[in-house]
Amino acid sequence: MTTDEWVERSTRGPQTGGPRPSRAPGVRLLGRYEGSGFRDERFLVERADRQMVLLTKLLYLIVEHADGHASTDLLADRVSRAYGQRLVPDDLVRLIHDKLGPSGLVALWNGAPVGQRRADPLLALSVRGVLLPTTAVRLIGRLLAPLFHRPVILAIVAAVIAFDVWVVTTLAPADVFAALIDPTGVIAVLLLLLAATLFHEFGHAAGCSYGGARPGQIGVGIYLWIPAFYTNVTNAYRLDRAGRLRTDLGGVYFNAVFIVVAAAAYLWSGWAPLLAVIALSHLEIVQQLLPVVRFDGYYILGDLAGVPNLFGHVRPIMRSLLPGPAKDPRVAQFRLRPRVIVTAWVLVTVPALVIGLGVLMWNAPKYLAGFWDRADALLASTRALASAGEMGAAILSVLSLLAITLPVVGLSLVLGRAVLQVLRAVRARRNTVTATPPAGEEPMSTAYNPKRINGIESGMTATAPPPATSVEEPGAAAFTEERMLRRRTTAPRQGWRHGLYVATSGRVNVGPSAAERREQERIERVRTPLQGPRRVVTLSRKGGAGKTTTTLMLGHTLAVHRGDRVVALDANPDAGSLVYRVRRQTPATVTTLLGERELITKYADLRAYTSQAPTRLEVIASDDDPSISQALGDRDYRAAIDLLTQHYNLILIDTGTGILDSAVQGILREADQIVVVMPPALDGARVAAGTLDWLDQHGHADLVASAVAVINTTRGRQRWLQLDEIEKHFASRCAGTVRIPWDPALESGAATDLADLRPATRDAYLELAETVAGGFAAERWPGR
Repeated sequence: MTTDEWVERSTRGPQTGGPRPSRAPGVRLLGRYEGSGFRDERFLVERADRQMVLLTKLLYLIVEHADGHASTDLLADRVSRAYGQRLVPDDLVRLIHDKLGPSGLVALWNGAPVGQRRADPLLALSVRGVLLPTTAVRLIGRLLAPLFHRPVILAIVAAVIAFDVWVVTTLAPADVFAALIDPTGVIAVLLLLLAATLFHEFGHAAGCSYGGARPGQIGVGIYLWIPAFYTNVTNAYRLDRAGRLRTDLGGVYFNAVFIVVAAAAYLWSGWAPLLAVIALSHLEIVQQLLPVVRFDGYYILGDLAGVPNLFGHVRPIMRSLLPGPAKDPRVAQFRLRPRVIVTAWVLVTVPALVIGLGVLMWNAPKYLAGFWDRADALLASTRALASAGEMGAAILSVLSLLAITLPVVGLSLVLGRAVLQVLRAVRARRNTVTATPPAGEEPMSTAYNPKRINGIESGMTATAPPPATSVEEPGAAAFTEERMLRRRTTAPRQGWRHGLYVATSGRVNVGPSAAERREQERIERVRTPLQGPRRVVTLSRKGGAGKTTTTLMLGHTLAVHRGDRVVALDANPDAGSLVYRVRRQTPATVTTLLGERELITKYADLRAYTSQAPTRLEVIASDDDPSISQALGDRDYRAAIDLLTQHYNLILIDTGTGILDSAVQGILREADQIVVVMPPALDGARVAAGTLDWLDQHGHADLVASAVAVINTTRGRQRWLQLDEIEKHFASRCAGTVRIPWDPALESGAATDLADLRPATRDAYLELAETVAGGFAAERWPGR
């Protein structure tokens, strides 16, 4: 079926009003890809299977706005407004069908399955298995992360240089490799090298953890013809360039740490195998820095250039180097420096691989012819040595047999994969004779390599912009600020960069730090435009969970960073305490407001019933009169919310703990989004999960899907409670999960401002506001 036929069929789908594209479950929007080597910005998305996908701005906006409620017409209109250029619905459907659907990100129909497209590159890891699970790797990564402090790095490098100078000036080569004379020494050296290689992988995990990302499992497999370990550090893609390079270099740096430890042990004990291991570890560092195949040097070069998946760009670069007017448009997407780097890498790598493959194929018949004779001889030698009681020599003979067998296995797997790829290419060419693939899509790569599974390369899907004729309009529409004006470097606001900027009166502007840029990007997402008044309800069925504090701090954060009117309504029928957390300016309560609502015709009238914080957040108090015997009910709160909706853009509603209360149920019917708050305890998480279950079973499944779960006042690492598992549960059901750290400023129960909080706490509430704002583009259709 051609694309046009599929589009025509899609518009006759089973849902009234046409398709309503929806983001795939578990997809997370991570924002801009830092340090990109492309001319246009690239953005990161994480799939539910932890694979990273690199998208252009247009495709990223489609994923961001695909909420499952908006039709293709409405979705195209929203994306067009955010993108600044017109996208017609037909082109939107084609982009979802050709790019986002197969990439596992967006389904054209709400709830329809999506693809999980992965490539199968030739130079991939084979016969993979898990060596250490994710939990153990993350624990080890956190424990070893302090080794990346700058003074420690300088000390390690100085120690390696000093020991190398001592070895070169004091010892002879025969002394260094003296342990390789007898079988026992060879086995000791091999075991130590195995430990050094595993420690190398810990370096990648620790570098990933130091930057704030989360490493995955460590596995083992065969890369080409050699056994190799690999570490899943896909999550490092969300870091800036420095963080990614730290992760790339972490393995080599930990080789240096291992050398220092081995050198200290040798100076103390004089054990000869340690010298051989140190020398061979230097050779491993050199090997890892080679960028020709997927060793550490390959990823270091890719991150320096800002171009992930270097092998995916070999064909476009080669085409651009051929004589003739036709040039591959994918090459023009690079900036000048990355293009020069990638071109130079291709000119070195392609001949090297071709020569290497030729030598391999030339020698393969000779190697295979002698393989069986050598294998039989080694087996016979092993039996004889074992019978004679020379176990060290027998073990060495077994290892030699394994060493000549693994290349045969690895090369057979590479050859089999090559044959399968040729067959797939022939079949795909037959199936696409009449249907030309969309122009401008960069190649996908899911190559497994000795250092990363799915990551820093393997899970990267880089998708380019669609053809200009499909999303751009000619004439004056092309005169956008992004295209026609040079970008000015933003002035830094923090740290030494800000001090240098002020001291030079702005003449020296090195720009904001990576952390400051990430914060600004987060603030930009907090400022997501609203489609209309938005009502966000905070829920918790367990007292003392921090629901009121969460409502207040979320309100402060939104009010500070947005230009909207933001109000927080204390809807706790049993005398809530929200108003006591700001400076009270009026004795009026929600009861007073309802009693005099006929007198309120404009915002200035309503302002007399609210107390305003310095952040511009306004608060309406609940009734705390002890003489009251009848609490407000369903109709009362709905009337109050309707009145506030006429004058405020954002209404935050702090509820009581009884979800079965008629007032709370009435508020839920008015809600556009909910925030579920729980303490860092098993019973609190169980109650929060039960709350979501109740909402699912009583017609509020849409609120659950767009909900944000808050684990409040976490303190360090829990000894018994597995917060990661709790977070994983709620992340699979809700739009996002946020942990709020414990902060002494929040314990007083008095008026608290954002400036009183610790930086980590402010960042956590900014993340909460960002996650809540991520749902502002969605509209709640059921029950309205």
